[in-house]
Amino acid sequence: MIYYLSLGSNLAPSEHIARALRELSERYGCILVLPIVRTEPCAINSSNAFLNTIAVVSSNESSQALKAWLNSLEAEHGRDRNDPERSHKDRTLDIDILLGQEAFDFTVAETNQQYFSEPYVQASLQALQNETVFDTEQFAHNVNTSDVLLPGASISLGHRAATIDFEHSSGNIFIRENSLDTLLERFEATLDRQQGFA
Repeated sequence: MIYYLSLGSNLAPSEHIARALRELSERYGCILVLPIVRTEPCAINSSNAFLNTIAVVSSNESSQALKAWLNSLEAEHGRDRNDPERSHKDRTLDIDILLGQEAFDFTVAETNQQYFSEPYVQASLQALQNETVFDTEQFAHNVNTSDVLLPGASISLGHRAATIDFEHSSGNIFIRENSLDTLLERFEATLDRQQGFA
């Protein structure tokens, strides 16, 4: 299954988003990450801005098993999953499954608006669309993106779409920023290899 995940944090957000992206890559291999955007809190009373992004992962897990693991990841980052008011409070990490589908089709973000309607999700998609319109320098000045440095990585990511690939044998993490078309081709080729189609 291909899962589209939204990630958000407004307590030490650079640290928690970076760690979560690395942990997703360690577990699922190559992941596709959209630009990381700074957004205002939505439906909570807080002055702490969020960092939000969308990550795409491939997994053989059911959506229930994936959600259970994501909940445990949130708890490891310090979120109290038992607090009945947790959805109205600041958070170290919040990861939601937006959609799961059998095959990778990135146009799903444009065609299935009911899954991608939250303002913070739309902000990440808008940053991706703007990335294709402006050159890199203009893009950084026209969209409220933010970069993060993954633990163990030597370069940051966040201003552009990227793939993150954790190599288990060496413990190295590879980050590739490129045009969206190139990243989608690379991500699809990696999915094919993982599924034994190449």
